Amino acid sequence: MVLTLGTEVPSTPADGLVNTIWVPSIKNIQKPTAAEINAGTDLSNYVTLGGWSCSPSQDSISDQRENSAQDYENPGRKKISGPSIEVIDNTNTSHSTQNAAMETLIEGAEGYFVRRYGKQTDQTFVAGDNVNVYAVRIGMSAKMAIAANSVLRSKVNFSVRAPGWAENVKVA
Repeated sequence: MVLTLGTEVPSTPADGLVNTIWVPSIKNIQKPTAAEINAGTDLSNYVTLGGWSCSPSQDSISDQRENSAQDYENPGRKKISGPSIEVIDNTNTSHSTQNAAMETLIEGAEGYFVRRYGKQTDQTFVAGDNVNVYAVRIGMSAKMAIAANSVLRSKVNFSVRAPGWAENVKVA
């Protein structure tokens, strides 16, 4: 299908349409189940706007040929650079009983981040939902700099571990 100039292409605002769930165990990241995800800890209300930092990229493999004046490339190794999540940190405040992100994302913890885009965050995960799954090990956390008119928050680093990550997979 070819779009003609002036064809309206709808877009969906992202506000309120992103879930971030911490799941301790997923049997197969290519086919996470709704039961596995729904049993996880919903961190969506703790993640700050723009606080998810997880940028997949892919290296290139040089494929030079002796009989050609051109260089070619093939897709190479995949990696995620600078993974971290910035969350509300209610440590030592009058809201310290509502601090699930900091209590869950403890250095050394292993589990899975599951991210869903495009549905209201109060909707449970169901078979057929498209999600991204990241197998991770939590690293250090650090308090974010205080600024005027801001909330207390921390940046939690994490590393992607085996079996890696799967993007745009269907919930079973």
